[in-house]
Amino acid sequence: MDAPLDSRSAYERSLFDRVGRWPAHRGWRELTVETLRQIAAAQGTDFATALLYDRIVHSPEHGPWVEQVQAPASETDGCDLEGTVALVPGACYVEYPHTGADGRRLRQVAERVGCRTEVVPVGSFGSLAENARTILDWLAQRRDGPVVLVSLSKGAADIKVALAQPGARQAFRRVAVWINLCGILAGTPLAGWFLRHPLHGLSVRLLCWYRGYDFAVFRDLDRRPGGPLDFALSVPRHLQVIHVVGFPLAGHLSGPQARRAYRRLLPWGPNDAGGILLGDLSRLSGLIYPVWGADHYMRPGWDLDPLVGRILCSVGRCVVSGEGS
Repeated sequence: MDAPLDSRSAYERSLFDRVGRWPAHRGWRELTVETLRQIAAAQGTDFATALLYDRIVHSPEHGPWVEQVQAPASETDGCDLEGTVALVPGACYVEYPHTGADGRRLRQVAERVGCRTEVVPVGSFGSLAENARTILDWLAQRRDGPVVLVSLSKGAADIKVALAQPGARQAFRRVAVWINLCGILAGTPLAGWFLRHPLHGLSVRLLCWYRGYDFAVFRDLDRRPGGPLDFALSVPRHLQVIHVVGFPLAGHLSGPQARRAYRRLLPWGPNDAGGILLGDLSRLSGLIYPVWGADHYMRPGWDLDPLVGRILCSVGRCVVSGEGS
């Protein structure tokens, strides 16, 4: 679970003390990518990251939900979640399951609390259009009760595109809840970074050739005006969406890959060291659960098992029937 304030470092406690005395930006929706970038330039990226975290967890929209998930185990025992938990995996989940993109551990958690689980068979590095069609086709074939979608990283982008297709409302009629874990919903500047840097882009092209990936998927994921993901997320009224996002400081990052990604995204401000600009949360609807100290892959040292288990149990009441309104 998220670390309580009294277990954080002296530096983090001083950071939150500064945040508490910060007079501006009382609402989390004010903290857009550009606003956070400006705050980071003046006060430091760590401060901007802590400011957004504080404003989310103390907001009337998300604060009660965060408290519910963090409630003592005795208050959330007895998970009554019904239906199927359907996982939409992250990029390269077939070839690189060790990243967690295959969601195997998440399925194990869901099964321990009594849920049936399945994997939506999207392409391991498929285009947004192809994977969106796979998701719609898979959902259209469901006949047995409600569905809880759980997406990982790129899987959220695949779902976002699926929701924008004709017939999406009918296909998603049985989906009661969507849990978006570290989803790249707005695209990522990391994709654009590789496209703009020939040397690094060449190494990625060689990897794509070796693995049989379509390099054009990087253009799908580029966070740019007019890009494939540059549109507002739209969900049916009956569908409850929950976003779980890592909020790391520079000092939390333990692996070289995460540190490189974090540095490459710093010109845009606070980020999750894996693709998400935290300011993009200001554009989202649904509930947000920020995980302090965790990066895009919920590292270092974060055990997702209790967090996902409690979230699944907390959303059980949302899954009332197999049909949406």
